[in-house]
Amino acid sequence: MRTSHYFFLGSLLFSGTLAGADWPFFGGLNRDGISLEPGLVVDWSDDREPARLWKAKIGKGYSSVVTGGGLAYAVGYADGKNIVTCLNAKTGTLIWKYKYACDKAAKYFDGGSRGTPALDGDILYSLSHEGALFAFDANSGRVKWAKHLIKDFNGRRPTWGFSGCPLIVGNSLIVETGSAKGSLVSLDKKNGNLLWRSGSSEAAYSSPMLRSGNSGQGLIFDREGLKGFNLSDGKVLFRYDHNTRYGVNAAQPVDLGSHVLISSGYAKGAALVDLRGPKPASKWESEELACQMSGGVRKGDHYYAIHGQVGGRSRHATLRCLEIMSGKVLWEKGGFGMGTLIRVGSVLVILTDQGELALVAADPARFKPLARFRVLGGTDIWTPPSYSNGLLYCRNKDGDLVCLKLGVD
Repeated sequence: MRTSHYFFLGSLLFSGTLAGADWPFFGGLNRDGISLEPGLVVDWSDDREPARLWKAKIGKGYSSVVTGGGLAYAVGYADGKNIVTCLNAKTGTLIWKYKYACDKAAKYFDGGSRGTPALDGDILYSLSHEGALFAFDANSGRVKWAKHLIKDFNGRRPTWGFSGCPLIVGNSLIVETGSAKGSLVSLDKKNGNLLWRSGSSEAAYSSPMLRSGNSGQGLIFDREGLKGFNLSDGKVLFRYDHNTRYGVNAAQPVDLGSHVLISSGYAKGAALVDLRGPKPASKWESEELACQMSGGVRKGDHYYAIHGQVGGRSRHATLRCLEIMSGKVLWEKGGFGMGTLIRVGSVLVILTDQGELALVAADPARFKPLARFRVLGGTDIWTPPSYSNGLLYCRNKDGDLVCLKLGVD
């Protein structure tokens, strides 16, 4: 594998990162798309918009931005290579960049990684759509170790490429290979050595996550459906089948403890899976909430998400508020396309598929818009924004990354 490696060190780092305010994984600290940081500004008039602190070109793709220790990390694609980029989170100054050869392939749209990196202290883990897995020194970009999910673990790449963000638990790094002889593997995060392998399901497009309130268990939403597994050895503890056309299960599950909410596109829809019995069973199933992309966010007893399908029908997509335990849609509103969203406090932060940013109250009683403005150009923008230390990071598929100041000083 031929590589080119550039890095810039010195006085580019900055201090003062708020404890617990980093966004180190896909969907933030808990992989649920939620930030509890206070101070999000929502009072934006027609002639007043958030300050655009910086803009950068990071290469094409759909990977989200992760942050930590005053740095922001992104992955893109250009000239036949994947590019892992580290920037000063506040100024956008380049810290380091790592490039490696990576095929685009016909099913990869404009190319680029789908998988968001995972930041664990001073190590950044990044998985390409082809299956190349790197552990970088997060400050310098030096490669500490590398593996390949197909070559080293007989993995099976899903149709649109590997997309999951690695899960870090203690000394373990857990990734989905899709191999018939170990679809889920745990690696020693220090050197990449295999700790255990389990299962035989093909991979889908969500990221492995921890169970809510159960530190010994994880969840994966693979091609077959929802599975719970032991973190210690990968043993599958339960499964709930949720098969879709093309094997696309991409939205992150929402773990409520006794129940898990899952949703997919392709006319499949959502289900609330009850885990209290001897075998998981659906409390309800519904086509009234179909999350094709990254999914939505929970606030209390309600779930807010984009319902719809990309392509010619994307203009019919709507933002919906769902009462979780009943499956009832309380309200819906169009105009966001197949956008994505996160939640900051009690505010939905929505990036439309046409590059507009909308702030909407997470209010189950009614749709309550707070502000809306354009932040990016382009189309088919399917990457959720990231929020950390009052700064919002938004990217489009063409590789334009913008940093906005939405929080108070």
